[in-house]
Amino acid sequence: MSDNELPTVKFGVNLDAFKQARTAAQALADAGMPEALAEFDREFQQAQRLSRQFVLQAGAKEVDAAQKLESSLVGHSKSRYVPTGTLQGSIKPEISPDGLSVSVAPHATTAQVKQARGGKADGKVTPYGPFVEFGTYKMAPEPFMKPSGERVANELKGDFENTVRRAIE
Repeated sequence: MSDNELPTVKFGVNLDAFKQARTAAQALADAGMPEALAEFDREFQQAQRLSRQFVLQAGAKEVDAAQKLESSLVGHSKSRYVPTGTLQGSIKPEISPDGLSVSVAPHATTAQVKQARGGKADGKVTPYGPFVEFGTYKMAPEPFMKPSGERVANELKGDFENTVRRAIE
């Protein structure tokens, strides 16, 4: 199992629409309105800054929501999974180099879970999150990443609209 098989929630901001706006601002500047390009540059810088802040906040909200859901629901039903806190604590955000997207995933391994239960790690580094999220032939699935991601995505819709409005004020 590789990291790309981890149950992952991703949020990102696409600023491609600004390419058209830049073209229009350049045309206005070429037509004798140089302030149009300067205004575009200010708004674009603001949009980038606010988008990066938005992505950081989205990642933090998702980590919080996934951790809360994992601790309150996982292991309390039919799966026979006994929570140790290792999985919950392994849910971390990874911000893209440009700061415009975030991926949140649980990075706990079976070795860490064995150690948390007082056992001896066998050296295998197998991600544990997929077993809980998707289940195994021995364990029913107990999704925590997908439901938390859906909940946070719904919350973020209005937040992003406000971010866009602030960028073009």
